[in-house]
Amino acid sequence: MAITGKVGAVYTSDIDAAPVSFTDAATTADTTKKRYQVTNTANRYWPLDTDIIVKKNGTKITSGFTLEHAGGFVVFDEALTADDEITVSGEALTIAQAGGFFNWNVDTDSEDADATTFESGGFKEFEQVLKGWSGSAEAYWGDEKFFNMLGEIVVVKLFTDAGASQRCVEGFAIINGDGIESAVDQLVQESIDFTGVGPLYIRL
Repeated sequence: MAITGKVGAVYTSDIDAAPVSFTDAATTADTTKKRYQVTNTANRYWPLDTDIIVKKNGTKITSGFTLEHAGGFVVFDEALTADDEITVSGEALTIAQAGGFFNWNVDTDSEDADATTFESGGFKEFEQVLKGWSGSAEAYWGDEKFFNMLGEIVVVKLFTDAGASQRCVEGFAIINGDGIESAVDQLVQESIDFTGVGPLYIRL
């Protein structure tokens, strides 16, 4: 089933707001007991250069998990038990809806290197060496916000459903383009281009 974009929205982090510290924030586990998300929505977006401290039952742990800085997830290699309590400390960015957007798109790509050898049986072989993503969004122009964001790394959160399901794609990206267009019979429009920094997460 196709996903419509008529209720889509664009959110970004506020580059003018300093990160807010939080300590021992509670998390909520999914049904697998492997993915734990910070419960407080205000603490779910962590700067890429900040130290995140994870505690399991009050004791700091440093291995056996990965962090998803966009979204506030701690993802464990192995399932935990129902009695395990996970808390997180660090800093969080302020996320706000970027008003006026009416269209966005995201493209993912992969670069493959030739790995063909004499043992390849006459067929070419490739190994994936790089993954990336990029995108753009269009809005009705209103201020210099995105012009001031050029070259900055921000969180980009792109909703396909702003309702109860909160379906979206999100990740860190660098704003690398800002274009403004004015037609005689239309509102002034702005388009921004961004390139992903790290993974793109799909939240369905």
